[in-house]
Amino acid sequence: MRFMSGLLQVVFFLAVVWASLLAAGLISNDLPWSDRPGAGTRLLTYLTTNVAETIPDTAFPELRPRTYAAPAALMFDVARRAAEALHWELSPVEPEARKIEAVVTTRIMKFKDDVTIWVEADGEERSTLFARSASRVGKGDLGANTRHIMNLFEAVNLIAPVTAIVDEEDVDEESQDLYGYSDSVGRAPPAEGDAQSETEDQPQE
Repeated sequence: MRFMSGLLQVVFFLAVVWASLLAAGLISNDLPWSDRPGAGTRLLTYLTTNVAETIPDTAFPELRPRTYAAPAALMFDVARRAAEALHWELSPVEPEARKIEAVVTTRIMKFKDDVTIWVEADGEERSTLFARSASRVGKGDLGANTRHIMNLFEAVNLIAPVTAIVDEEDVDEESQDLYGYSDSVGRAPPAEGDAQSETEDQPQE
């Protein structure tokens, strides 16, 4: 009987520790709980998925691609500087492909998450920023990957020229024509050598 009582106490203690770690992770990621699609859906998503990515028709507004009134080459440089400002570990940058690979270390658990950032040109003076963040371990990321993408967009908006910032409501109206809202899995990062040809005419720093 004493053994069972002691075992139950240990199990209860471990359950409390586990729940505390979950709560700490969810709180520390400072997620937009009150935004669509609602706190219940968000909690389920953060507990059962370990990937966050920008998708045009996603139910999560913070994970929609960001469009800027600036050339792709400029926004690629802005995205690179933003990732550096966030102190992410960057792999060698691919300016021709306009793609950035980075590693982010989570604050509490110190897990490693892999982030891919890429920029696509929408004409000569307009471009769209995409991102994908995935955990290396675990089935639920507690919203950490969503927070990585939110941090990226916030840093980009601080660095980008003011004239490049586009109202998100205007972008939502244009997205149906641009993307058709038919690709439920989003856009894949470009392969090497797939960048659009106008990049060659853009100055690189």
